[in-house]
Amino acid sequence: MIEMLRTSLRKYLPGIALRRLTLASALMATASIATAMPDGITDEEMALIPIYCPYTQSFGKAAGGFRGAPSPLQKPWVAVMGDGFWAVHHYCWAQINLQRALRSSTTSQQRKHLLETVRADYGYVVKNSPKNFILLPELHTRLGEVEVRLVRYREADQSFAKARALKPDYWPAYSHWAEVLINAGKRAEAKQLVKTGLEYSPNSRVLIEQYRLLGGKPSEIVPKVRPKASESPPGEASTPAQPEEEALPDKAVNAAPPAVGTDE
Repeated sequence: MIEMLRTSLRKYLPGIALRRLTLASALMATASIATAMPDGITDEEMALIPIYCPYTQSFGKAAGGFRGAPSPLQKPWVAVMGDGFWAVHHYCWAQINLQRALRSSTTSQQRKHLLETVRADYGYVVKNSPKNFILLPELHTRLGEVEVRLVRYREADQSFAKARALKPDYWPAYSHWAEVLINAGKRAEAKQLVKTGLEYSPNSRVLIEQYRLLGGKPSEIVPKVRPKASESPPGEASTPAQPEEEALPDKAVNAAPPAVGTDE
């Protein structure tokens, strides 16, 4: 239908106006992406998503529970996550679709659609959770990662920044954006970002290695006052808010992005 509209209007609109209409149509299509539970979820896919997912809405392991009256199996997770638990099934859907998007057998068109769906599901949880939701730093970081893959660098920058503002010692929000900056040739900016991350998370092995690769000396970092251990959220065993660190990859994205700050 959109293509028919373009064909009809091509006779009457100058080139610039038509290009603007095309862009607006694409943006509208992206904004209206509908999300739903993925079809045909396998045991292998379930094994790679957080352990609380089977107890969330739509997965059925704790069927019968609802907001205000969680089932016995849901109660421990509600105690950890609060009211945000009732939106987190979208996060679980997103993790499954992300697995599918990154498979080598997925076509580029399928991958883009899946990644847009992942982004929409992450956004759903953000919009439908309390401002103090324990998973928000993780969600904004995940948003940033998928936006990088979608070549939405401006939005990715904002997502990573939101994660850092919510939890200054959340190392992935520094590391992932620093890799994008490095690939864009902005090494000085990346070094400063990693330095700030180390001030809040001085024991992060990933940030330490990044800082060394950027010519910095981790021993010179002066840590800032960190929150008490009791104030930190649980580890990956209960929520993904404190991910286990992995070896630093050679590159965070497959190809070097354009100058950061553009979406082209």
